[in-house]
Order: sequence, then C-alpha cells, then structure tokens
Amino acid sequence: MKRYQLYLNPYSVSILDDLEKISSISRSKLIRQMIDRVSEEAVELLRIIYGKKKSGDKPIFDSLAGFIDLKTKKKTNFAQHVDDIYLTD
Repeated sequence: MKRYQLYLNPYSVSILDDLEKISSISRSKLIRQMIDRVSEEAVELLRIIYGKKKSGDKPIFDSLAGFIDLKTKKKTNFAQHVDDIYLTD
C-alpha cells in the first residue's frame, strides 16, 4: 500500500464519519474500499467501451448498490440528501 494525500469537501467527510460510526470501519478503510470498487467498475466500463462486453453482463454501475457492508440492522438512507451535494456552490 502506498500513501497519498487528498482533499475532501466537508460534506463528504461528514458522510464518511457517519458511516464510520455506523459500521465501525475507519474513514481511511472506507475510502480505500470505495476507491477500489470504483476502480474495478471503471476497468469494466472501459472493457465495455472498447467492445469486449460479454453477453448477459448487467449494467456496470448496478453492482455499486450496497457495496459497503455496514454490518448493522439500522436503516440507512445516505442518498436522501444527494441533491445537497450537487446544489451547493
């Protein structure tokens, strides 16, 4: 593993902190898991773009739903305020 520095907006950090409390998974580990998953999906997307799609494959981003296992029975709806992300500026 290699160390990198990145800047996150406060809203994203707040969401990550909430996820950390719910799941007991550190913020760093959540970020690594998310980046790994999106990177895997990006590779698949490139494979599809360049015509190497297998028949029967599901849409590329369908598999992102629920990719973090929170290990909790508490109901969550992190998408509830998704418009706040795009409407802030």
